[in-house]
Amino acid sequence: MTSGKTLIILILTACLSVLQLSAQERLTSVTSYPALQNVTHFPLLKTGGPESIELPFLDDFSLAQPFPDAGKWMDQRAFINNSFGLGQPTFGVATLDMMDSAGIIYPDATVSSFFADALTSAPINLFYPGDTTLYLSFYCQPQGLGDAPEPDDSLVLEFYAPDNGRWYRAWSAPGTAVSDFRIVMVNISDSRFLQDGFRFRFRNYASLAPAPEPSLKVNADHWNLDYIYLNHNRRYNDTIMPDVSLVQPVGSLLLNYTAMPWEHFRTLGISGVKTFFQIHLRNSSIDRIGFEPTLNIQSVYDPAAKFTLGLPADEVKAFETLQYDATFNYGFTSNERDSARFNVTLDLNQTNPDWIPGNDSLTVQQVFTNYYAYDDGSAEAGYGITGEGTKAAKLACRYQNLNDGDSLVAVNIYFNRSFADASRKYFQLAIWTDNNGKPGDLIHLQTGAIPKYNGINEFQTIELDTAQVVPSTYYVGWIQTTADFLNVGFDRQNNHGQDILYNISGAWEVSSFEGSLMIRPVFANKSRKSGTEPGVPVLFADQAHLYPNPASDRLYIDYTEQPSSTRITLMDMQGRQVLDLQKPEAIRQINVGDLPGGLYLILIRSRSAILARQKIMILHD
Repeated sequence: MTSGKTLIILILTACLSVLQLSAQERLTSVTSYPALQNVTHFPLLKTGGPESIELPFLDDFSLAQPFPDAGKWMDQRAFINNSFGLGQPTFGVATLDMMDSAGIIYPDATVSSFFADALTSAPINLFYPGDTTLYLSFYCQPQGLGDAPEPDDSLVLEFYAPDNGRWYRAWSAPGTAVSDFRIVMVNISDSRFLQDGFRFRFRNYASLAPAPEPSLKVNADHWNLDYIYLNHNRRYNDTIMPDVSLVQPVGSLLLNYTAMPWEHFRTLGISGVKTFFQIHLRNSSIDRIGFEPTLNIQSVYDPAAKFTLGLPADEVKAFETLQYDATFNYGFTSNERDSARFNVTLDLNQTNPDWIPGNDSLTVQQVFTNYYAYDDGSAEAGYGITGEGTKAAKLACRYQNLNDGDSLVAVNIYFNRSFADASRKYFQLAIWTDNNGKPGDLIHLQTGAIPKYNGINEFQTIELDTAQVVPSTYYVGWIQTTADFLNVGFDRQNNHGQDILYNISGAWEVSSFEGSLMIRPVFANKSRKSGTEPGVPVLFADQAHLYPNPASDRLYIDYTEQPSSTRITLMDMQGRQVLDLQKPEAIRQINVGDLPGGLYLILIRSRSAILARQKIMILHD
């Protein structure tokens, strides 16, 4: 992250080289990952480990998120994501920084360079005596959309010698500002490593910024890895990957939001949906490849609600990155009343299958629940207002209320974590009316709010002490009680900077940063009970308790009330269903021992209710 840094902050306006900070809005490197917040902490390195795997070894990180594939990697420190890479070869990268597997900055972090993350391969059978054609290749990138590692920081590759149990440095690179992904080729010919049980690992050395404000000591020094490939019968210039892959999923198909309340969306219908979506793919091979993409949209809870669109066949040239818009026309229709989720799958349908099956088909979820969101749920940075004179600074984010029959009842906020939780300071939650495009009258002020970092949900929910009927345009934000950096999650992939305003000295100013604050207004109809159309289950949260989490072999379920029948559905983070059990009784346990390690979404239903919906981690010893 940053050693001897000018600052780990991605400040675009001024540098922190003085003790007194000038008053301004600031953007820092991300300091925790929302995807990790509801996963129980587990050991960093598995003991025992799998038996040696055979060549080839290949991982492009397109399938397992947010942790490395347990069948290929022994530790869980790296963060597998599609947020921090900039121009990555394929969907998904492995990011090394200064946070542990629970999303917390390492407690031994200092301003001097220290060993932070690691990505360690499973044992590999490399018993190829005298073979000089063994090469390990990988793509790497400093910073990406994160923070630039300083020159004293570094990324290191080490090889493990099974006979003496020692690690040896094979390659390293000093920290630097963002650059394109570059491929690195490393030959493995030393007899110490040509053994069964060989391993390799990437380690990064990072450092805290010497920031004058403790709340500004945040996560930093990002390195991104992709396309890690180890095999024999290779040469030093064997850098061509016979693979066509998607680089980005479809993303939100809504016009102005990434998510919104289902009943609010139904007042808009198809007028609230984009008329196009983006296809972004890359051909890493030497051949021209044909493909015939399809877009599939399927309701998670209503099997009858689905949409399929076949798109014109096309070709992608050798080594070409292709990005274009495709049109579609679908209004997300479903019988569900309170909430809905749709799996949106883009499949390239290549003419001939290639090297890595699966990275040419990506699934995301379009979510309609009870909140509005501009963000995609992933924070690449942290936002706040700090410096001299910001003790009473104000921040407001503009939203539209599309259903005047509902009330604003809560606000979900994602707070990044600073070192030693130094940004955990009290603030006042505030709601304003609109006055010619800027915050007007203050209609609600709630004291006693303070950032929280643990809990079942990624976001902290701050319930309003009084439900508020808000106008068609309103603002949600905060008024500070200290000059500390609050470090609110900031999504740099979706730009709504024009809807972020701040006030330091009495005048509202539009933010200078491009991105979206991870603030989500939550709505409910306070004048009636929640309900659904006939046959659609109502959600009763926390009616089933699942343990342990993470699970390795079996997952056990306790119910607050005995259901007459249960159906359990398990989906991976790409939205694919991997398990579906249904019995005319309560299911008390499920076998997860045969499922690949990783993060999953589990849904437990009775005939009349959704009893539980949460994420679980499967981790095999």
